[in-house]
Amino acid sequence: MAEKKAAKAAGKRRPLRKRPAEPVGLAPADLLGRAPPELEKIAGSVESQGGAVLASYRDPVGGHWLFLVSLPIDRVEPTPYQRAPSKAHVEKIARVLEKVERFLDPIILSPSPEGRFWTPNGNHRLEALKKLNARTVVGLLVPEEEISH
Repeated sequence: MAEKKAAKAAGKRRPLRKRPAEPVGLAPADLLGRAPPELEKIAGSVESQGGAVLASYRDPVGGHWLFLVSLPIDRVEPTPYQRAPSKAHVEKIARVLEKVERFLDPIILSPSPEGRFWTPNGNHRLEALKKLNARTVVGLLVPEEEISH
C-alpha cells in the first residue's frame, strides 16, 4: 500500500490511452435508415405493449441501432440490481419537470427477460414522472438486453 502511495506521489501513472487523431464513427447522414428485420420484433414488442416507436437510427459512435420510443409508464421498471432512488433527487426532478413542462432527458431502456422494459439509467427520472402521475415515458431503446448489465 505504501508503495502505491509513493509511486502516485512520484507522479508515476499509467499512460493515457491514445485517442485517434481522425474523427471516428458515422457521418450525420449515415445515422438514417431502417433497422434490420431481426430488430423489428423489438419495435413490435413496444407497440404490442401500448407504446410507439417514434424513430429508429444508428448510434453515431458504434453504428448500433437504437429506437426512440414512448411507452406506458407502467411497462418500465428499474433493473433489479439498482439502488433505491433518492427521495430528494426524485422531488427535485419532479419540480423541474413541472416548472418547464417538458421531459427533455429520455431514459435508457432495454428489453427485460419478462417481456417488459428495464431502465439501467433513468430510475430517478422514471420515479419523478410517476410522482407527477404521468402516463407515458420516452426513452432510447437499446435492443440488446445485455446493455442493462
